[in-house]
Amino acid sequence: LSRKKPALKDTFQRNYQDLEKALLKLDRDIKEVVSKDQSKPLVVSHPVYDYFARGYGLNIRSVHWEPDEIPTTEQMLELHTFLKDHPAQWMIWEGEPIAESVERLKAIGLQSVVFDPCGNAPDQGDFMSVMRQNVDNLKAAFPQ
Repeated sequence: LSRKKPALKDTFQRNYQDLEKALLKLDRDIKEVVSKDQSKPLVVSHPVYDYFARGYGLNIRSVHWEPDEIPTTEQMLELHTFLKDHPAQWMIWEGEPIAESVERLKAIGLQSVVFDPCGNAPDQGDFMSVMRQNVDNLKAAFPQ
């Protein structure tokens, strides 16, 4: 960008430094939250969380559920099966799950929390505000 707009080089550099600082703080904040119990078994609603889990050393099992769809009987049976070996108490969703899904999970001892990977521009706020909300949401699954 600086080559294309040399007059804005200082602005680009300053913005880059601000972004880098914000991302490093986000990383520290996530580490602080999850470090309380990294071995805690978690279920995640989508394989997209595999990268996140690897980066933060989390113990996850992925399903492929959509937050706006009620899990089928087959999906619930699959979940029951792997919960025997992976006794999770929390499921992380990429979006707010519908109430019936939350209730079905509660019935088998799973709480729900949203960690929005922000694959699209958010309706409100920006990437960093969504990530800050995610950190706050994760605190429920990793209490002090």
